[in-house]
Amino acid sequence: MIGVDDAHLLDDLSAFVVLQLVQRRLAPVVVTVRTGEPVPDALSSLWKDGHLQRIELQPLSEEETRDLVTAVVGGPLDGVAARRLWTITRGNPLYVRHLVEQELITGRLAPRAQEPGLNAGVWGWDGPPTVSPGLADLIGTQLDALPPAVSTVLDVLAVSEPLPEQMLADLTNPDAVEDAHAVGLITVDRGDRHLVRLSHPLYGEARRARATPLRVQRLQADVAEALGAIQDSDARALVRRAVLTLDAALATDPDFLTDAALASLSLFDADLAVRLCKAAIENGAGYDTHLTLSVALTILSRGEESEQVLTKILAWPLPDEDRVEAAFLRSSNLLWILGRPEQAESVLLETRETTTTPLAHGELFAGLAIVHAYNARPLDAVESAECALRTPDLPALARMWALGALLIALGDMGRASELAPDADRNYNFMTGSPLVSPVRLPYSEFHTRGLRLAGYFHEATAVTTRICDECADIPGVAQRFSALLMGQDELASGHLGAARRQLEQRFTSAGIVHGYIPTAWYCALAQTQAMCGDAASATETLRALDAWCPTPVPYLKPDYLLTRAWVSAATGAVTDAIELAHRGAHYAAEHHQYAHEVMCLHTATRLGDTTAANRLQQLAEQVDGPRAPAAAQYATALGSGDADGLLDASRQFEDMGDPLSAMDAAAHAATTHRRHGRNGSALTAAARAQRLADACDGARTPALTDALQPSPLTARQREIITLAAQGLTNNQIADRVNLSVRTVEGHLYRASLKTGLTGRDDLGGTVTGD
Repeated sequence: MIGVDDAHLLDDLSAFVVLQLVQRRLAPVVVTVRTGEPVPDALSSLWKDGHLQRIELQPLSEEETRDLVTAVVGGPLDGVAARRLWTITRGNPLYVRHLVEQELITGRLAPRAQEPGLNAGVWGWDGPPTVSPGLADLIGTQLDALPPAVSTVLDVLAVSEPLPEQMLADLTNPDAVEDAHAVGLITVDRGDRHLVRLSHPLYGEARRARATPLRVQRLQADVAEALGAIQDSDARALVRRAVLTLDAALATDPDFLTDAALASLSLFDADLAVRLCKAAIENGAGYDTHLTLSVALTILSRGEESEQVLTKILAWPLPDEDRVEAAFLRSSNLLWILGRPEQAESVLLETRETTTTPLAHGELFAGLAIVHAYNARPLDAVESAECALRTPDLPALARMWALGALLIALGDMGRASELAPDADRNYNFMTGSPLVSPVRLPYSEFHTRGLRLAGYFHEATAVTTRICDECADIPGVAQRFSALLMGQDELASGHLGAARRQLEQRFTSAGIVHGYIPTAWYCALAQTQAMCGDAASATETLRALDAWCPTPVPYLKPDYLLTRAWVSAATGAVTDAIELAHRGAHYAAEHHQYAHEVMCLHTATRLGDTTAANRLQQLAEQVDGPRAPAAAQYATALGSGDADGLLDASRQFEDMGDPLSAMDAAAHAATTHRRHGRNGSALTAAARAQRLADACDGARTPALTDALQPSPLTARQREIITLAAQGLTNNQIADRVNLSVRTVEGHLYRASLKTGLTGRDDLGGTVTGD
């Protein structure tokens, strides 16, 4: 076979030789030409005359780009890095190669430092991309021959895109804009604003790499002036103008920079908001800018810096309205980022003692509501939130935290049906207030958690998808929060492989090192790993969770105990796991978190416990959503040995979007049928459980293991054998499973008789398969 690469570079004689090779069938020939390049007539006749089949190679998809780079660097790519790489290269393999080579040389594309519980060797990409000389030359050969006027069009867009078509024409030349469009260098959106963009992101990178700093700065100033001359209320336009103004070293108005910082927050770009606020403060900005800076720092989890800014503000002589606002924000930062709920509550109570206006008290009630919700006091949270929401003209941020408190509290108490009426309206409201807009991220986490607890899985997925789509092109914290939301949703939907990909990446690169986010993140990750049967990774993640958060966030403590339960189950300590699930249920009941209580008792049932039926039947009468009735039926059927009832519960869980619970219910049905000698029915139920497990990316739970590994051993014997294989002594096993040493010895003896095996390791292999 003869391969001719970059055949468009051949001279006419060489192209004729290739044509002769093909026409005379002297050898199989593969010819490649670059799209958009002029081709000698002899080559174009190859496909025009039917000598060779013409195949148009499409760019790599985002997934294909990620897989290619993963193969090259020898490790998985961070999800954010994979998305950035594809966005910049648009899947062009040649561009991918050059960009990856350059970023490897600079060290910006490199394996992350391993964090406990997270994947080793995950590659991340920090900082802006740099166009290598080779890539610049490659693109430059396509662009260098352009007329100067067309090059100027590209240079202006390289500085800032998109731009309205008329503005671009005014800044450059109308004919040059048309010429650039005609040769495919720019695209024009024919919507209301006729926005013009470069047809490939790397065109801009290449032009900037070749331009002198003075030329770039002059073009930035020209575009900033042009943007300032039009009345454009769009947040993105305001932010772009502010950045161009700073980059061009133009005189800046602090109020304008503060407005741009607020617009950045509305776009979830807190890093840029910090930069703009600091520039405004250098130019004499006051209270509003400092307040905006504190919000941006809080969003970035830079809690200590935010605390310094807010403490500084509160030392100023402020009117009551501003002092209450600053105290409210300080309390939020202390609570969610620094994890100091007692101090957060004290700040609010002390401020309430020195204010008298109803508006100030309403704002402080909103702050207290979220503190109560955080501290697992949902009744107090609802009462305080309702007091706040009755206050006329309540500030937008206070209103949203009051509503956030309601989302947590009502979701915890099992009143999820009360979330729907206001939730969608509030998402729309949040987009209209810059300080409130970033609250959409935690707000959506509170919302989806409550929906999933109730069993409204499809509704939770819809919320997650909408929020993550809004954050798709925003770097930093928004991407990490999106990964958390998607990871939680994938776990709940049974997509364990996808959940691991989302969650087994660094979140601290975005500065998220305090507060409730590590708890939520590590709980979801450890549960995912445990349900995959990866006990070692789940144990390490749980250890990391305890290191990050020695004291669990109070309202998330039931989920924390469930996480420990799943990790224990993955290690074979099912008795411990059931006890931990019941501890979670007890804590939840004491704190009126009835939806969490349902979840904990349901988990105990999935692990084989038969004592939860009566309480779940009671909860099914008072808790909203389809989960509680299905969990009650599951527990009742398991306790009574009703295999058909278990299969009915399995179908209910599958219909509501919870295939993992459906899998375990079907697995228990198979075990129940087999115990009663109904082998045909057992095989059918086991096949259903296996189908669901396959759909869940190979889930592995105790119930499934029992169903798919027919064994003469009882569940208790399998548990004791598993612990013995881990090296525990009989005394240690007895302590773990609450039995006497003699009983443990008896179980091991009878297991040996049934299997014909005597060694602890050999016995362990009958359970683990190793």
